[in-house]
Formats: sequence, structure tokens, C-alpha cells
Amino acid sequence: MLGVGTGGDGLEAAAMILHVDMDAFFVSVERRADPSLEGRAVIVGGDPGGRGVVCSASYEARAFGVRSAMPMSQARRLCPHAMFVRVGTSDYGAASQEVQRLWRSITPLVEVTSLDEAYLDLAGTERLNGPPLEAADRLISRTWKELRLPCSIGLAENKMLAKVASDCGKPRGLFWICPGGGAAILAPLPLRRLPGIGPKTEERLKRYGLQTLGDLVALGRDTLVQTMGEGGAWLFDRARGIDDTPLRVAEPARSISRETTFESDTEDPERLAAELSWLSERLAAALRAEKVSARTLTLKLRYSDFQTLTRSTTLPFGVHDDRTIYREMMRLLRSAHTRRVRVRLLGVGGTNLSDAQWQLDLFEADKQVRGARLGEAMDAIRRRHGSGSIARARSRLA
Repeated sequence: MLGVGTGGDGLEAAAMILHVDMDAFFVSVERRADPSLEGRAVIVGGDPGGRGVVCSASYEARAFGVRSAMPMSQARRLCPHAMFVRVGTSDYGAASQEVQRLWRSITPLVEVTSLDEAYLDLAGTERLNGPPLEAADRLISRTWKELRLPCSIGLAENKMLAKVASDCGKPRGLFWICPGGGAAILAPLPLRRLPGIGPKTEERLKRYGLQTLGDLVALGRDTLVQTMGEGGAWLFDRARGIDDTPLRVAEPARSISRETTFESDTEDPERLAAELSWLSERLAAALRAEKVSARTLTLKLRYSDFQTLTRSTTLPFGVHDDRTIYREMMRLLRSAHTRRVRVRLLGVGGTNLSDAQWQLDLFEADKQVRGARLGEAMDAIRRRHGSGSIARARSRLA
């Protein structure tokens, strides 16, 4: 499918930014490994009988209302005939690296935002790739023929519009928004289609009678600022298709981790919790220093008999505040630490990293924003006075 935004008079060559989004990535990787899953409702996530969440759902399962981050128990009620696959059955990281190599074969200007999506700048590659629209169409074909993985692509003059365009093209489609045509394409779309507007932001805007992105523009910048604060100006510009966010080409670290070996092996739950709190603070600080968020958090335990185990959880959004990290790590610790054996080493890690600025809903993540700002203040104190100069009270036993 090719959708062309018809709101502008610019040439195709002026639209150089691609947003590539792999379709139902975890499901697609599992289907590649097990072709019998093709054409069936497939849900990848935690234990369907436990408290896990959906990481990825096929479009056949989405037709029954199944969505990412939904509790697995709810997904099972909505789509009981689905094939349930435990997350981690296949190597999603290796599949992501295959896709990234393909992206970089057509341009060095690639900003990878997660395992399954990226922005590509095709400026200056016309002699190699041809016109951008042809290059995008060819990339969809190559991704399927060479890797057996489906994707959708949006082509536009900036990152935000390219992301909106790829959403319009799903699944397995290409959608082009002409230069200058962003406002016309955005105007009839519901509020949630704009990256950065989440449930709470949408609810707040709807209280003022706003339903579409065109309604935001009609309200005017000054009124939006009065109503929504500084974020109102941001909303007004984005709703008109304006976005000057540059590509963050430097590839972030694939993972960030912190660990500690106890001076004496321990079974003391308070000591383990305190050390886990301190490690969560250190991991959060490292993520903020790299200006990234982690969607996948991993706990590592090594016992006194040198048996090592790891447990991971994948969240619906990226995090870089220690409170959220600590909460998730404690949940992993409670589920993983079942042996009556002393612990020798404790470690925490973050993977599935992406640019922190694209992770948060504009208003809905207030608690995480406050936690991150507090963490940044603590980071500044540590830089000036040393890493042990300040810590949360729960970390002081570590």
C-alpha cells in the first residue's frame, strides 16, 4: 500500500526522513522461527496464567482488542484461541541487528530508537538509492525478501511527521507526507495520533472540547499556552507539522549495567533490598548520563555456589528514574530468589535503549519526570562531591 499525503506542493526530494517501524516485531521474529504461526492469532508475552503483560500481538489478535502492555490474563480472555508464546523464545536482539545492518547499507545516518524502529536520513544518497520514495519502497521489499520480516515506512520532511506517516501505512505499507502537507494530513487525526500525547494528555484536552489535531490549531497558540502551560506551544507547533528535532545518529550503548559483589555472602533480605536500591540509583544515573531510557530491565543473581540466574521484564515505556527501576527490580528479586543459599553478587541492567526524550507522554508521566529531575539533581551533587555523597534512605544499608 502506498499512501500519499496531498497537502503540499513540494517535491518528493525534499522529504528525506524515513521512519521504519517493524510490524509486530516479536511476533514476526517468532513466526520466522516457526512458520506454523503464520496467519494465526499470536501473542508474545509473559505467562498467560500469571501476572505478565503482552509484549507484542499479531494483527489477527489485535482484531479481538489485544494490545501491547495489556495483562496477559486479559489478553487470554479476549482472544482465548490465540497461540501464546513466552517472550524470549527467540533472539530478538540478533534479529534487530540484522535489520539495523540493512538500514545502514543505504545510509550512515540512522537513529535507532528501539529494537524495532529507527529514523533514516536519505539526504545525499540519491545517486546510491534513487528518489526517496523508490528507496523506501525498495527497503520494505528487501526487509521481507532478505530477512522475512515485515515493516512499515513513513516518508516526510521531519521525524515527527515520518512517525505519523508510518503509523498511517501499517501494516506492511508506505505512506508519504508531501513537504508542506503535514498540517492538512494531521488536522483530521484524533489527538492520540500525535507522538507525545498519551491518555492523560488526551483526557485533559478533551475536557476543553478538543477532539482532533486540527482543533488544537484552531484554538491558537496563546490559548493553548494559557490552558496547558509551556507544553501548549509544543502542542501547537507539532499539530501544524512543525518539528526541528535532529537525528541522534550516534548509536547508544546496547546495554548499561551495574553490579556488586558482597564482601561476605548474604541472605539478609534488608541488605539485598538496600543494595538493589543503590544499584538502581547507579543504573538510573548511567541511563541519564547517556540520555537514554531502558524498556527492558534485567536482574542478575549469583549465589555462593556460583550458580547464576537472570530475570528480565519488558515495560511498555522506557524508564530512567531509580524509583521505577527499583520497584521492577524488587519484583524480579521476589520472584527469582527462591533458593535458601547466600547471595554472592547482585546486578541490574537496562537494554532495549532509546532516546529518553521520545519515551514520555507530555503530561501523563509526572511521577517519572519528577523522579528523573530529582535524580538529575542528585547526579549533580555526586559529580561535585563524590559518588557516595548522596543516596536515598533505603540505599544507606548497602
